[in-house]
Amino acid sequence: MTFKDRYTSESTWHGKVAVMEIYHLAMSQREKSWTITKTAEHFECSIGLVSENLRLAYATHTDDKILKCESRQLALKRLNARR
Repeated sequence: MTFKDRYTSESTWHGKVAVMEIYHLAMSQREKSWTITKTAEHFECSIGLVSENLRLAYATHTDDKILKCESRQLALKRLNARR
């Protein structure tokens, strides 16, 4: 199963965020010139979605309550309130 397949099959927002983060970090280590744009191209999504997912992923490492949010929208609202 590819990362894209796994991303598509994920049923939770945080599962999708984690898959994209792992892929992006792995490719960044493999290829120093790796960018958010390349991750967006791989997952066939916008650069904005990748950026948002990486922000959410970081937040899940620093704020346990983010993972308890039932939806991506609630997680983003909590993330933006922290600013």
